[in-house]
Amino acid sequence: MSLTRALAQNTGVQIIGKTISTFIGVAVVALMTRQLGQEGFGMYSTANAYFQFFALFLDFGLNVMVVQMLGEHAGNRQEEDRISSAAFTLRIISALVLLTVAPVLGLFLPYPWELKLAFFAIWGSFFTASLNQIAIGVQQRHMRMHMVAGSEIFGRLVLLAGILVARALNWGLIPIVLIVSLAGLANFLLNFFSARKCASFRWNANWNVWKTLLRRSWPIGVSIVFNLVYFKADTFVLSLVRPQTEVGIYGAAYRVLEILITLPFMYAGVLLPLIAKARTEKNTERFSSFISNAYNTMMLFAAPMVAGVLVLATQGMTLVAGESFAASGNILRILVLAVALIFFGTISSHAVIALDAQKKMLPVYITVAIFTLAGYLAFIPKYGMLAAAWLTVFSELCVAVGATALTLKLSGARWRPSASIKAVLSAFAMATVIFPLRNAPIAIPIIVGMIVYAALIFATGAISKATIRDVLGKPAATVNGRTHPLD
Repeated sequence: MSLTRALAQNTGVQIIGKTISTFIGVAVVALMTRQLGQEGFGMYSTANAYFQFFALFLDFGLNVMVVQMLGEHAGNRQEEDRISSAAFTLRIISALVLLTVAPVLGLFLPYPWELKLAFFAIWGSFFTASLNQIAIGVQQRHMRMHMVAGSEIFGRLVLLAGILVARALNWGLIPIVLIVSLAGLANFLLNFFSARKCASFRWNANWNVWKTLLRRSWPIGVSIVFNLVYFKADTFVLSLVRPQTEVGIYGAAYRVLEILITLPFMYAGVLLPLIAKARTEKNTERFSSFISNAYNTMMLFAAPMVAGVLVLATQGMTLVAGESFAASGNILRILVLAVALIFFGTISSHAVIALDAQKKMLPVYITVAIFTLAGYLAFIPKYGMLAAAWLTVFSELCVAVGATALTLKLSGARWRPSASIKAVLSAFAMATVIFPLRNAPIAIPIIVGMIVYAALIFATGAISKATIRDVLGKPAATVNGRTHPLD
């Protein structure tokens, strides 16, 4: 099987799985917002944002570094097992220590007691998610993303069932947060037992592997510390200076952002071991091809998403969360620009890791964090969630531009953007077609938009015939003895 076809199939599985889990996730958000209301959902969003600070510290770059190291030792089962087992052991220890501190410190924050109790209830969700990241890394290395997608869907179904029970019994914030933790455990267990077929997760306190992981990941870890400043401080600052009802409105839109950005991270996770291996083998042409194709692939997904949300955001948020969350639509119109930048920037940030250039990105992360945090503190107290949303876009733009410029400079890769340009033009045409339908039942503009965009993508050749043949397992045409899967 060609790498183009393998990537396409794994991405396709992720898209199908993500589509299903997204629909379930939307149903969960719809039920939660209606059950908890603006204030209750605001407290749930605050608890999530607060714990994500600790989760990002916990990551410290280990997740992507494990994937990279597994890719570098691909085919050496003994070495792969040594890496996966040592990384899993390290993650258990660090998660128990760091995440247990989080709810205790939360007791000293100026929040209502119900929110402070939610910190303890949500602990299990973040603990199992931190362990799950190592299992996902193994699945990415072996391109078994169908299992990752399946376990995520299973976890979402458990969550949906639990929320339905909570609605029937009229449960409040704390029982609902405990259900979220239970669903996270279900997701982790299914993925963990699947990943054990291709890697070892036995207890392995291997200091040599730990030192190698930390030595190589610390620049990523430091960058993550600054990342969390601009990626999560918005909700945290908002929760301290504005009512929880406003946090709820912002959190509902932000929840959509978090759902949407899982796709680029999953795609980049599958891509990372491939570009790491190409870099190790000093195969510049293959590395360049992977990066260029990845940029175009991300744009093919991001462009219609932005166009569709700009037209249908208010209707969509009202349908999902209820009339009381209609204001979330305007916030989502802003945040979707950040989503598109994350789609693009995620590829570049993973390429920086493959190039072992994490230290060179630190000035970008530090500068962005300082300016964004200053913006949060200066503008959120006065302008609230609008300031938080626009500053999120600003930070993601700066990071995406910085990481992409560094990737292209250090790797010598060239991005052939013809497919991306065609995707943007096709998305603009799609938006023009569905705009007059914006007040119709939302399924109509969505279906029409999908048909129009797909037709234009194929008509303009944004996806080449060579790619289609390769994905379908048919021989692709060659030029000078080489296949060219994307324009």
